[in-house]
Amino acid sequence: MSVKTKKQEKTKADVRDFASGFMKSNKEHHLNFEESIAEDDFISSGSMIMDSEIGGGFLAGLLRFCGGNECGKTSEALQVMYEMLSSQENSRGLFIQAEGRLGKKMKARSGVEFVYDVAEWVDGTCLVLQSNIYDFVFDFIRGIMSNNPNKTRFCMIIDSMDSLIPKDDAKKSTSEANKVAGGALLSSDFLRRVSLGMGKFGHLCILISQVRSTIKGQYESLDPNSTTSASGAHALSHYPNWVFEFERQFQKDKILEKPDQQMSDTNKGIGHYVKARVRKSDNETTGRLIKYPIKYGRNGGKSVWIEREIVDLLLSWGFFSKSGSWFAVEEELAEYIKSGGFEFPDKIQGMNKIYTILEDSEKLTLHLRKFVEKNILSA
Repeated sequence: MSVKTKKQEKTKADVRDFASGFMKSNKEHHLNFEESIAEDDFISSGSMIMDSEIGGGFLAGLLRFCGGNECGKTSEALQVMYEMLSSQENSRGLFIQAEGRLGKKMKARSGVEFVYDVAEWVDGTCLVLQSNIYDFVFDFIRGIMSNNPNKTRFCMIIDSMDSLIPKDDAKKSTSEANKVAGGALLSSDFLRRVSLGMGKFGHLCILISQVRSTIKGQYESLDPNSTTSASGAHALSHYPNWVFEFERQFQKDKILEKPDQQMSDTNKGIGHYVKARVRKSDNETTGRLIKYPIKYGRNGGKSVWIEREIVDLLLSWGFFSKSGSWFAVEEELAEYIKSGGFEFPDKIQGMNKIYTILEDSEKLTLHLRKFVEKNILSA
């Protein structure tokens, strides 16, 4: 080893000694000595189509769901919570109810077990915290993350960021002016403090907000005067791993009993397609519109119409062939169905008949889901 190389090695060792000592004496300022939890554990969106678009599911960190009224933001957030609490041990939910929209029907659809008493808040359940005070909500979230000896993983939903107000503003009368950008400053400060720890310790936080103007993607020109109604302003777009803008539903997005006829009193909607546009992503899908089906009348976390997703994916990839109103099962798929001990008609008239066959057999649906995941989503 040359004299120069020896000097370089000694210099490197000296730097490492300093760095190690400095980091040990300042543990409260970094997370390098903390063990990461479940960095590669994917949390399903509940939709096979969305999961395929986002690379298998969501990782721990920050998500932002925004859009107008009744676009599916809260329902999808609760679906993600249901998937996390159902699939990951040592996990709990936290729902910040800053608006009065967590009704009985929404609770039943979600499949999440909600509690309002902290004493009943155990793994697999979700505590509902009814508050719209920024300071209290953010300090509570930071507190449970810091005082967490069992390393519980939390799925947190703030619904919505727009309804949160600073504590000082809550004391003012209607005629008094609120602090300019007070909410934005608090949101930005909160996200700076917790964003690193969210992903490090396996937590997922979903920030729900309304928007009045278009959210610009990475490669779209930005109007310097454009704003959103979401408290937190640009901080809410900068810190999250993903940002989705849920779009309005129109009549063409409805799923009808008789799809070849117009919607009417005798041909009602049995579901609809949720439309979520990716505004920020981890996998270069920014700008893409994701559509997935919802079926009405389902509870227990089963609102996403998985059976329809399976059939549509099989049809689009050629595992079903269509001739008029008749559908034929291709050989590869037919052999796979038989290998699971299931019977399936060689030819079926009408798409709705195929949906019905799957809905009548949860085991067949699961069998076909594995086929789709292996041959389509992983292709």
